[in-house]
Amino acid sequence: MTGRTADSTIKGFLYQFNKTLLEITQAEDDETITVEGLVEDIDIYHTDGTLKAIQCKYHESKDKYTGSLIYKPLLQMAEAFSKNPTKDIKYIIFLHIPNEEPGDREVAMATLEAARNTSDKSLIKIAARIESAFDADNFLDNVKLEFGLSIDDLEVEVKKALEEYKLTGSDVETLLYPNAITKVSKLSSLKSEDERKISNKHLRKYLSSVTTTAISKWTLALKNRSEILNQTKKQLANSFSQNSRERCFYFDSNDIEDFNDKIVVFIGNYLDKYHSKPSHLKTPIFAINIDFNSIKDIEHRLFKKGIKVNTGLVGGVFEIEQFYRDPIQKIIKSKVEEREFDLRLLALDSEEYAINHRKGDDLYLISSSVPECIETTDINHYQIGTNNFNELEYVISIRNSHE
Repeated sequence: MTGRTADSTIKGFLYQFNKTLLEITQAEDDETITVEGLVEDIDIYHTDGTLKAIQCKYHESKDKYTGSLIYKPLLQMAEAFSKNPTKDIKYIIFLHIPNEEPGDREVAMATLEAARNTSDKSLIKIAARIESAFDADNFLDNVKLEFGLSIDDLEVEVKKALEEYKLTGSDVETLLYPNAITKVSKLSSLKSEDERKISNKHLRKYLSSVTTTAISKWTLALKNRSEILNQTKKQLANSFSQNSRERCFYFDSNDIEDFNDKIVVFIGNYLDKYHSKPSHLKTPIFAINIDFNSIKDIEHRLFKKGIKVNTGLVGGVFEIEQFYRDPIQKIIKSKVEEREFDLRLLALDSEEYAINHRKGDDLYLISSSVPECIETTDINHYQIGTNNFNELEYVISIRNSHE
């Protein structure tokens, strides 16, 4: 995927997430919104039994609207309508094209017919699934185009809506909005439809409880990336100023750039800052989604840097009590002369539940999502889904710049 294509894809998802948030914040408390619904991107269930199904399209590179831009969503909606013609569903194609004024338009019969007779092979299959008794006129009475604002202007509207929550002490720019985006993105990835449901009331309750900014690839794609990183650094500063915290870092090696090349340097930098004095009492844990064979390579590279590791392996077998035991220390004149080991290194793919054996104080998730095997109850946990080590070292105050 090229840089431009990747950027366009991320904007497309962010546009959908922003529209979802706007619909949630404008809904009544007893209405239910399904993210990535059974019908469309956003399914809104009203209390009167009706359903509004919205599909989002972001066409920033297009100069003007042409009917072919909506052939796919139109055919998908026509197929859904043909299979449930009596169900009270209003279909909306929500799209942005820079030179088109925001507002509603009807879909012309000619556009529907052109879509059904398309020569595009990927669309022919969808058109073929439309039931023979399909009532085109009735369908068009229940579908409309809604031209939306640009992604920047839509973001402004979402932030205004979040301000209306009037949550005391909660900054919209660097706390509420990034966490709301992350919340919707996580819902969209869940398998169960029931788990993807949310309401205005539930979003408001969730945001009222957050105290730190969840960093994810979505929040870091926002315009105020530097501001979010700076705020996160401030939020974490108190935790990292305390010497007696037992900290665990979980890394998804696939989510961070040059992981294998830079993980050893990062661990060394962390130990120099946070585990080099007698007052640094608790041995840190670094858990990685790799197996024992891969962990041995990292262990050897750390050994060559003078860093001693406890992997919990005894004769090639993982022993959990061995892993969690405290190191013997040699302290002379208030200086740590020697530790039996400097860190615990866990191969999560080989011993995935060992991370839950003993709850520490803080868990830092350097990943885009929380693995199912990791329990986050009864422990402070922070989502730091940055994709590079410079930003990670910045937010935990190892370095002064994230560039």
